[in-house]
Amino acid sequence: MYLLPNMRVSGLLYPFSNSTAFNVEARLENGQLYIHYGENRAAQCALDALALSTPIPGVPVQATLPSGERFVPNDPNFVWPGRATSTSIASLERHTMVILSALLLTPLLIYALLFKVVPACAVWLVEYVPESVVDTMGQQSMYVIEESFLSPSELSVGTQQQIHTLWRDALKALDLPGDQYQLSIYDSEHFGANAFALPHGQIVITDDLIEALKDNPSAIRAILLHEIGHVERKHSIRLAAQAFAGTIAMSFIFGDMEGVVELLIGSGNVVMGAQFSQDMEWEADQFALDRLAHLGHSNDDFAQALQRLQSLTHDKEEPTQATPKWLEYLSTHPSLEDRIKHAQSYQKN
Repeated sequence: MYLLPNMRVSGLLYPFSNSTAFNVEARLENGQLYIHYGENRAAQCALDALALSTPIPGVPVQATLPSGERFVPNDPNFVWPGRATSTSIASLERHTMVILSALLLTPLLIYALLFKVVPACAVWLVEYVPESVVDTMGQQSMYVIEESFLSPSELSVGTQQQIHTLWRDALKALDLPGDQYQLSIYDSEHFGANAFALPHGQIVITDDLIEALKDNPSAIRAILLHEIGHVERKHSIRLAAQAFAGTIAMSFIFGDMEGVVELLIGSGNVVMGAQFSQDMEWEADQFALDRLAHLGHSNDDFAQALQRLQSLTHDKEEPTQATPKWLEYLSTHPSLEDRIKHAQSYQKN
């Protein structure tokens, strides 16, 4: 629209501190706005002194005068002098193909940001995390877990010594520092037959897992190598970095939406964390298989450990219970069946 230097525009005028609206005709002359309303009342100011509302397609841009009066044009397409460039944006927002393209591209861009850019940034960030921060994270996590879910081991001293000997021999053979990696044995009703690694190098294995594999120490070694793989690949730090970057990305995309954005951030991090964790489990599996081959042990050691865990899982499930396929996407681990097949088919590079 070509803007004339002098023009008239009809609209509504809202006086300051008054809800009454007046139908008026505003005159724009020589860079000034003139409006007459009521009984011999008038409003006037320079055009560059007006405070204009944000342009929204189909909604008139209202002007607020320094004296407090508000003028709303009747024509939603009216463009105030000096704001002609907004018409190009408005025309795009009214263009059907542009709207459809935005609807299609926006989910793809969000997916790329959350599932490609965020994990890539996390991998890059972990290299710059100070060791003191990693150590603090590990110690604090261990304190919370130990206080809430762990209790002293009930295994015999001889059994515990055998596991620690197996552990020290593996560290020595792999030339890993014994002061960085520490093994702890606990009893836990919460974790059951399990093992996990903390970012600063502490590995925890439970009584139930040792009891389940007591007839196969090689399988216990394979499980411990898997947990070392989590530490070596800095998976805990990557998960923390991904959660941090994911929260920032979700807040940036959806803005400050208070409760809604908190819900989106929470659910997004659950799904993202689960999928990233599956990738990390594959990395840790590969680390264990590679190190078993390096030590001259069989990849079947790890496959047998997973098969035993699978049998324990089946024992706890109802005979008719089946996991829906869509739930596998939310799982923090790949399926045991897939991991067992991978371990059995492992070929040393």
